[in-house]
Amino acid sequence: MRQFGAAMVAVSALLAGAPAVAAVSQPSDAQCGSAFEFIGPDPAVAARAKASGQPIYIVADSTEGTPGGEIRLRGQAAIVKGDRQLNADEVTFNRDSQAAVAVGAVVFGDSRMMLEGSSLEYNVDTDQGTIENASYALREKRARGRATRIIRRDSSRHTLEGAFYTTCPPGKRDWAVRSTRVDLDFDAGEGRARNVVLDFKGVPILYSPFFSFPLSDKRKSGFLAPSAGTGGKSGFELRTPYYLNLAPNYDATVTPHYMSDRGLMMEGLGRYLFSDFSGQIGGTYLPSDNKADRDRSLVAFSQSGALTPRWTHYLTFNRVSDDAYFEDFGNGIYDVSTSHLQRLASTSYNGDSWRVLGQVETYQTLYGSKPYRRLPQLMFNTSGFAPAGLSYTLDSEYAVYDHPDLVHGTRLDLYPSLSLPFERAAFRVEPRVGYRYTQYDLKQQLPGLDDKPSRALPILSLDSGLFFERDVDLWGVGALQTLEPRLFYLYVPKRDQDDIPLFDTGDTDFSFQSLFRTNRFSGPDRQGDANQVTAAITSRFLGASSGVEMFRASLGQVRYLRDRQVLLRSGPAIESNESAIVGELWARLTRALLARGDLEWDPDSGSTQRSVVGLYYRPQNGMLLNASYRMRRELPNLSAPGLTDSLEQVDVSGVIPLGRNWQLVGRSYYSLPDSQFVESFVGVGYESCCWGARVVTRRYVRRYDGRYDGDTTSSIMFELELKGLTNIGNKVENLLTEGVYGYSRDAYGF
Repeated sequence: MRQFGAAMVAVSALLAGAPAVAAVSQPSDAQCGSAFEFIGPDPAVAARAKASGQPIYIVADSTEGTPGGEIRLRGQAAIVKGDRQLNADEVTFNRDSQAAVAVGAVVFGDSRMMLEGSSLEYNVDTDQGTIENASYALREKRARGRATRIIRRDSSRHTLEGAFYTTCPPGKRDWAVRSTRVDLDFDAGEGRARNVVLDFKGVPILYSPFFSFPLSDKRKSGFLAPSAGTGGKSGFELRTPYYLNLAPNYDATVTPHYMSDRGLMMEGLGRYLFSDFSGQIGGTYLPSDNKADRDRSLVAFSQSGALTPRWTHYLTFNRVSDDAYFEDFGNGIYDVSTSHLQRLASTSYNGDSWRVLGQVETYQTLYGSKPYRRLPQLMFNTSGFAPAGLSYTLDSEYAVYDHPDLVHGTRLDLYPSLSLPFERAAFRVEPRVGYRYTQYDLKQQLPGLDDKPSRALPILSLDSGLFFERDVDLWGVGALQTLEPRLFYLYVPKRDQDDIPLFDTGDTDFSFQSLFRTNRFSGPDRQGDANQVTAAITSRFLGASSGVEMFRASLGQVRYLRDRQVLLRSGPAIESNESAIVGELWARLTRALLARGDLEWDPDSGSTQRSVVGLYYRPQNGMLLNASYRMRRELPNLSAPGLTDSLEQVDVSGVIPLGRNWQLVGRSYYSLPDSQFVESFVGVGYESCCWGARVVTRRYVRRYDGRYDGDTTSSIMFELELKGLTNIGNKVENLLTEGVYGYSRDAYGF
């Protein structure tokens, strides 16, 4: 049953259509090299001006006075005041009015902007001027452009006439924004443009009579880039998000989402951040879905924070209008497999060696059985050291479980334990004794069963291990090999537990880690009886000089000294004398190639019952390849009649560079018993210095409720990224992060 994790992934993925901030990347030095090193004012002149200490520093190869009180500066003329510097072949400067007229190779710059042009009229005192036929560069944005005229109104405000803007380096103009007039306000961090045309490869692709954009990384209200696409679920889709920068610590995004086959859905997402807590609330609403003929909606809320340094809280609430919401509007297999949406309010207090947790938890059930509600659940846990080398732990819980149809009531569970660990360099021994007491007060109990059952029993264990090591030579590489045998004895007497309901308890998957658990069940409603010995061994290879682990293999099995009689539900005892053999393998085969595997082999049938094998290739050339195989055989359920579902899946994914700028990405996730592709996509991307483009075609199942029913949907996603400006189309980053193991945009750039 997929519950909280899948539900939150699903809700987050749906709200990703309304991004809270226009996240666009900037051209990088790695991609653009030194292409953005504009000429700029002479730094040597700036250094001499600073050393002189003069409020206005003037220098030239030659100077000439005029009767009108002007000074004519010729040959490498420069005027410096503060962070402003003017360089030109010739400058006429009036001492009285502080006016300067510069011609010939004019360069002007300050901490925000650099200008180059044919002529400049500038007042040093008022910091105002006009430069003709100018090129400009914005230092913080790594952007540039040209304008027929640039009017400097003061150090913060500029007006550009007949201008274009791009983040492509000089000599390239793959994309550019053209405008009849652009007003820049650096203090406000905002630019405004009129009659805007966006050109890509010389072709106009967007027009707007007015456009505003940020001049820094500060957030700003306004329309974000629209996204469009088509798919089998809703027809043609268009999103036009509008971002609201309401305050420094909270914002919102409202997104009209048009679907040709369904209608207009409104999407919203609000975020807030305070010193002690943060959260977000979002939702969607589609009145009268044209396909389903009913209103459709989603609400998602989450908040976490600290009331004090030790006192924390977490809240979440999720709701959809109908069971088929994720089937129709989900973005992938994680959405369509969501069976329950969580509603949770929890708070905890952490002491130095103890913790108290209180929570209330319910679910909205989309399909499958309804879980119990916790109304409330209180937990207290503590651990520490006692005299004479003893250590202690206490796990306790009091919970009220509620269900409309099944037996329900309260549960008190207390589990204190004491251990005496003893360790040396070559061995360790840890005996432990515990006592578990569980008390119920039930309503709607089945006829003939106790409505106040209880259970009390001791839990005894002895864990021991040895540690051996030796130096070895692995093909000329020095290494340290360890051998770590381990014995674990567990004794738990049988107690009749048939009167106890199953509130939150089930079987656990059998794995290497479960060999050393004191309970073979996942919750306190059943405490498994045991008289058993676990034998296991682990071997590692570590780098002799670095200590880095290169290889690890583990193998183990449980020997049962008596039949296991405690089951989830009434039935015959389990009479096997030994468990399956389980193993784990982890190996770094090369610097770039990693392998891992898990195995469960049944000696009675002589067959493998469960296995996971994976290969992961990570070279340094931008390539990423994953291949994994997962299998679980259809076995008799040891605690109940019937059979468990079998599972056999192959998952292959990766990112492959195709030359300098091109990349291929894909995933194929296939279920062998169902003869069904659970999810598959393939895409190609292009990445240059100042822009990128990606197109991905995708197909995935529409619904999963224990079996894949063969009903699939497909879509095509296209994204055009203009670095430093915006993203147009459907962002594919979330798809790749979820579908390609180990992928990150920073590392692989697709």
